[in-house]
Amino acid sequence: MDYSKDIDHLRHSCAHVMAQAVKQLWPDVKVAIGPAIENGFYYDFDKKDPFSDQDLKAIEKAMQKIINRDLPITQSFLPRAEAQELFRKQNETYKLELIDAIPDEKVSIFTTGEGEFVDLCKGPHAASTGAIKAFKLQSVAGAYWRGDEKNAMLQRIYGTCFPTKEEQAAYLKMLEEAERRDHRKIGQELDLFKIYHEEAGAGLVFYHPKGALMRKILEDFTKEP
Repeated sequence: MDYSKDIDHLRHSCAHVMAQAVKQLWPDVKVAIGPAIENGFYYDFDKKDPFSDQDLKAIEKAMQKIINRDLPITQSFLPRAEAQELFRKQNETYKLELIDAIPDEKVSIFTTGEGEFVDLCKGPHAASTGAIKAFKLQSVAGAYWRGDEKNAMLQRIYGTCFPTKEEQAAYLKMLEEAERRDHRKIGQELDLFKIYHEEAGAGLVFYHPKGALMRKILEDFTKEP
């Protein structure tokens, strides 16, 4: 078994489960795309109000219920016109735009359970939702539809997914350690510098006296023969 492909299938399936959970909680929300990425997945949503931390917890609970039911995830192929009608009835405008860009006459559709959730996707996926053993929603960010600032700003929910709870715990611990050792945070806590954003420009660093001295010492050291 190709482990890298297998985990991608799992993470991709987790993205679909998240989309299903969001639609259960907010039926009027429109779904866009949701691929697997390194260490996890994301899905983009068109929702009027921003997702809150409490919303993420509610989504996780809804996802776990879907996972516990071990619903089958099945693929089918619909003629383009039928697929368009299916998503038109659901008012899924982003899916309709994606279908317009598909050159094939038949469109790949994935269904969770007995038609409980239908999504446009070429796959592949896990055989059922029960294959997902460990996941966690992490953050929300803005993302323009298709990466174009002229398009609508969507909300992208990021999550992580691993084959086992142990692997996920190790990954989350690594993220926690990385955040604790983040030089941007430590430098400001030690009064070495401050990173300004609105006042002077995104990411611009202003060194405080101790930070300026440390920088000079390091620069002098690199110039030594």
